[in-house]
Amino acid sequence: MRTHKYCWLLLYFPVYIVSFFIIEQNTPTSGYWVTDLPIDGRIPFVPGFAVFYIIWYPLFAMAGIPVLLKDGAAFKRWMYYLIITLSGTLVFDVLVPNGQHLRPANVEIESLGTWIMSIIWAADTPTNVFPSMHVLGCLGDIACCFDSKAFKPWMRAVVTVLCVLCMASTVLVKQHAFLDTVGSIAFAAPVLLIIYRKRIFGAKKAVIEA
Repeated sequence: MRTHKYCWLLLYFPVYIVSFFIIEQNTPTSGYWVTDLPIDGRIPFVPGFAVFYIIWYPLFAMAGIPVLLKDGAAFKRWMYYLIITLSGTLVFDVLVPNGQHLRPANVEIESLGTWIMSIIWAADTPTNVFPSMHVLGCLGDIACCFDSKAFKPWMRAVVTVLCVLCMASTVLVKQHAFLDTVGSIAFAAPVLLIIYRKRIFGAKKAVIEA
């Protein structure tokens, strides 16, 4: 705490988790905006991708711990992005209750993937899915890795690949509709530009001057 005073920003995570479950428990079970589109019927259910879906949680540690310890400025930018996007999503879900009807019925537990999904489906309702927090978090993790010198090239590559697989898993395990993922990208883009504008345009200026 004395040497890394910005670590107090981590207190946002328990606040976010508590807020998420409070909103989840009070979301109406019917009459909400359904985000399904015809394209979702063309996306297969691939339970094996459940492994990539749950790595969303360790991905926060993979992106956050290096910058927490070695690059305070990058850590703060990463946290500001997460606070804005995740909080904005919670507010949207309160104002516009939403959900999807894509979960397959009568799925037998016959693999690791179906076992993982059975646990997730039992604990998590198919509501408050727009925009996808999984996609928002992954985009932030990728931005964090490329923002800081705390990451070596191979580390950036690993995090990026895992994040892409995690984002793909959201529709392949039927936790999100295609619109949820597109909406996340549309929401994240301006926030990334605001948070990282000096890093993005500063780097371009340095290249031009060189």
